[in-house]
Amino acid sequence: MGFFKDLADDAVEVGNDAEEKSSVLDEIFDMSGIDNKANASESEGSDDTASLFDDASDGSDQVDEALIENLLDPDASADVESVIDAPEEEIIVDDTPEVIAHTDDSTTDVDQVTVITKGTTINGSIVSDCSLNVMGTINGDIECIGKLTISGCVVGNSVASDVYVNAKRLDGNIDSEGTVKIGLGTVVVGDIKAGSGVIAGAVKGELDIKGPVIIDSTAIIKGNIKAKSVQMNNGAVLEGFCSLTYADVSIDDIFE
Repeated sequence: MGFFKDLADDAVEVGNDAEEKSSVLDEIFDMSGIDNKANASESEGSDDTASLFDDASDGSDQVDEALIENLLDPDASADVESVIDAPEEEIIVDDTPEVIAHTDDSTTDVDQVTVITKGTTINGSIVSDCSLNVMGTINGDIECIGKLTISGCVVGNSVASDVYVNAKRLDGNIDSEGTVKIGLGTVVVGDIKAGSGVIAGAVKGELDIKGPVIIDSTAIIKGNIKAKSVQMNNGAVLEGFCSLTYADVSIDDIFE
């Protein structure tokens, strides 16, 4: 009996020790406090999260209301559809340079041309303050400030800034401060005074050219030539005297 009593006492002591250890563990690891803290933090976190969601919900509600108002507004919806349905704007680059109209007040009447058409006959003199193109017939003198072009028939003296004759025949003198051109197949009966000359046709008269004169291979000249310089191509015919009167060189001084 004594043995079993000792075992019972030992068991009681072990049980007491276990209770004491469990109480100590409970004090060290206060689970209820941890649970309470966890529950408290969880509740606080939930409150914060709820407040965040509340803030977000407030903003989202405002955005949703604005979107709904825009969608319900027929004018806004029309603008949205127009933006969506609008085709892409085509960008065209014009390489073409920009043309600027310029009016020159210094333009004179010389740039204008008066035309005597073919089939028209004028008996009398003509004075023109512009250029003149004679395709008809003129029996009289011509005085022109601009350029005179003769492809018709003229019987009379001609005065112009430049003269170009491309007719079958011209009877009269030609006086020009510029250039006188006698075309191939043209016959001129008269004297020619000019600043320069190009002769490809036939001329019967005196040539007084203050500048250079070119006598083409098809030219036939019956008369004397006074010029600053003369270029005669092979085949040209000249019956008369040629004098370089207007040359810069003094021939008499050289041979003294």
